[in-house]
Amino acid sequence: MAISKNQHLKMQEKRDRILEKAISLFSEQGYNDTTISKVAKASGISFGSVFTYFPSKEDLFHSAVIEPIEEINSIMLDFNPEAEDSLNELKIMVNSHINLFAKLSTYLQLVVQVIGQHSRFKDQFDELNFFHNEFCSKLALLLEKGQKKGQIRESDPIFAASAYFSLLMGLRLTMTDEIDEKFWGNFAPFALQLFGPISYTKSISRLAKPKAAYSNR
Repeated sequence: MAISKNQHLKMQEKRDRILEKAISLFSEQGYNDTTISKVAKASGISFGSVFTYFPSKEDLFHSAVIEPIEEINSIMLDFNPEAEDSLNELKIMVNSHINLFAKLSTYLQLVVQVIGQHSRFKDQFDELNFFHNEFCSKLALLLEKGQKKGQIRESDPIFAASAYFSLLMGLRLTMTDEIDEKFWGNFAPFALQLFGPISYTKSISRLAKPKAAYSNR
């Protein structure tokens, strides 16, 4: 017999709760010390109920690492690499990313575990690496356009994109306290400087400056 819409919503809520608690436990205690019993207790459900949604601990861990990427990905890739004003697009993007990473402390601790043990967690690492490469490739297109327009200093766009991604990770992982959004916004100008922006004022004044040959007449 088909389940009702209300039953489906309740099941989804229970699954979400299990996954949320699993992410927290895997992040804090690591893979080995996180058991299904601990996840069930933290979720407020029976031991057997966990297996209704996740067949094994391995499946639960995989979901804990991979499923949040979909939402993160939608925000990280929400910029236009063909924007006419590359520098302004970068400013908007940086602010959005910093606000996002400010909320990812627990999840990023889990990501670091996967990266640190990439041979053991190969499937999860490969998917994380795919996301990283996809992001860097798209950002590189925006940086290339900005460089051609003279808004950004010449540099290797892939390396710049990768360095930026690492900066976001490092900022969140080194801040152990929950800090308000206004505080995080202070990092945006520093993150933007990583791309080597050339200010409009500086560019205009340089172009308007008369040549020596004319000034001596």
